[in-house]
Amino acid sequence: MTIESLANLSIVHRPSPVSPQAFQALNSHHLAALGIIASLGVAIAWASAVLPPVARKWLGRFIGLLLLGYAAVFYAQQWIGHSLSWQYSLPLELCSLVLIACILCMFWPHPFTAEIAYFWGLGGVLHAIATPDLGWSFPSWEFILFFWGHGATVLAIVYLIAGGFFRPSRASILRMMLALNLYGAAVGAIDAVTGWNYGYLCRKPSMPSLLDYLGPWPWYLLSLELIALVSFFLLYLPWRLLVLFSKKSQI
Repeated sequence: MTIESLANLSIVHRPSPVSPQAFQALNSHHLAALGIIASLGVAIAWASAVLPPVARKWLGRFIGLLLLGYAAVFYAQQWIGHSLSWQYSLPLELCSLVLIACILCMFWPHPFTAEIAYFWGLGGVLHAIATPDLGWSFPSWEFILFFWGHGATVLAIVYLIAGGFFRPSRASILRMMLALNLYGAAVGAIDAVTGWNYGYLCRKPSMPSLLDYLGPWPWYLLSLELIALVSFFLLYLPWRLLVLFSKKSQI
């Protein structure tokens, strides 16, 4: 399976020469970015609950445009910087699939893509924004693009939940585990043949991450199999408790 979903859900970015300082986790810029994402998430949850259906739909489309804008700027920057490559630019990272799922959900909500956005997205984005695989801090484009893309992904997931577009079932965990392993098998085969490292399936990231505590390759992949299952169960647990409490209140 992929390690990206639980260790560092991050598109590979190049260090920016104009960045004023190296990135350090939980510095003032990092905390400010986390605060902005949290505040916008609360605002979107409130708006999704009170807006009429038409306005709620346009709010989702606006978030979808934010995600599309991120993807456009990311690839435009790579093209301008002559860094587009098969090794780093293909949408084979798990975060790329989450991004696609979130965009689709903002325009055409569907249970399966919503499950991918929720389980893969929260299962990885929260780890990524807490321990970013970044070389440079604000105001580098690397920093801005990272938190633009990951922040908008979080907002899309909040919108899906608060707007009532997503309700997982018991089978969701099994589907997402199967999908993760299919992803890992397919992309891992591509990495093995080409020497690439999409999904960090062949090597650990260069920056410190959760993987440093999970043993060498390939054992960290097996460790993350269990972590993925536990994470998905924990993400499903609030919904299960909500159902149980609802049944008790009806008795």
